Amino acid sequence: MRSLTVLYDSDCELCRRIRAWLEGQPAYVNLLFVPAGSDEARRRFPELDHAATLAELTIIGDNGAVYRNGKAFLICLWALRDYREWSLALASPELWPIARRFLVWMSNRRFQIGEITPVHSTGQD
Repeated sequence: MRSLTVLYDSDCELCRRIRAWLEGQPAYVNLLFVPAGSDEARRRFPELDHAATLAELTIIGDNGAVYRNGKAFLICLWALRDYREWSLALASPELWPIARRFLVWMSNRRFQIGEITPVHSTGQD
């Protein structure tokens, strides 16, 4: 796999911050970002339920594989040079149930978390 398309909620502050963080990480796999539910997303992936992509993180591999929710988060980590080992550890039978519950919890509260998490200045203002 050479690229992954990340459908993210562009109306969600936390989602936008995570996108910016992901874009700044060295990666094994190219990450492309498309706002979920956008005209571009509908054009590129007409087979998807686009209302669902606004409710759950969705990632599409260049091989056609579709990852949703917690598995989508893990594939993002897997794509990154510094976090691939984390993705493999979190996907283990011992940790996956805990990681999945945490990721669902975060996803369900992403708007509230985005409102309360501080924005760190990069010093480039």
